[in-house]
Amino acid sequence: MSERPEPLVYPSRRFQDYPYDPGVPNRQLWALGMIIVQWGMTEFIIDGHTTYLIGNDQALREQRKEVRSAQQEVEFFRRVLETKLEEPKRSRALDLVTRIKNLNSQRDDVVHRLWGGGLEGGRPPFENLKSADAALLKNPYEPRNIKAPLAGALVWKLDFARLRRMAREMAALHRDLMMTLYDLPTGQSASQTISP
Repeated sequence: MSERPEPLVYPSRRFQDYPYDPGVPNRQLWALGMIIVQWGMTEFIIDGHTTYLIGNDQALREQRKEVRSAQQEVEFFRRVLETKLEEPKRSRALDLVTRIKNLNSQRDDVVHRLWGGGLEGGRPPFENLKSADAALLKNPYEPRNIKAPLAGALVWKLDFARLRRMAREMAALHRDLMMTLYDLPTGQSASQTISP
């Protein structure tokens, strides 16, 4: 199976536009942006379905007002699924919550950490050099024995291919959420089944 090519042209980079250029090549910036866009869809699906399942349940509406973070939102979503769904749909949906939590943890590290050390080759003053992917830099405040998924970028090599794969994993999660939460028949996409 051949890979679909990524965009051939990315936005231009001008040194004068960005006083601090972290050295993140354009293809990696594209992948980082795709992760952000995909995670926005994840949050949209969670929010919409949580609202739908809560309905007129005033007690759950009041509890939802106390939710302050993405982690709390996912945990609240899990509790609502446990309360409002029946088997076998409940079990399938709760399996997806584990994927949501894993991807949320990865997304947090990607979005809330410092990137640097890469190079956008092929443009002045680097026209004779190839692009080099940036790295996720270690958080200096983390203890050395931390067990976080990216732990100072020592566990994963977050190059362009890995970032793109993370965005694709999020897109697959959306498909599976839609298939599970909205009872879409296997093999049909949400756009084929749900009318606007």
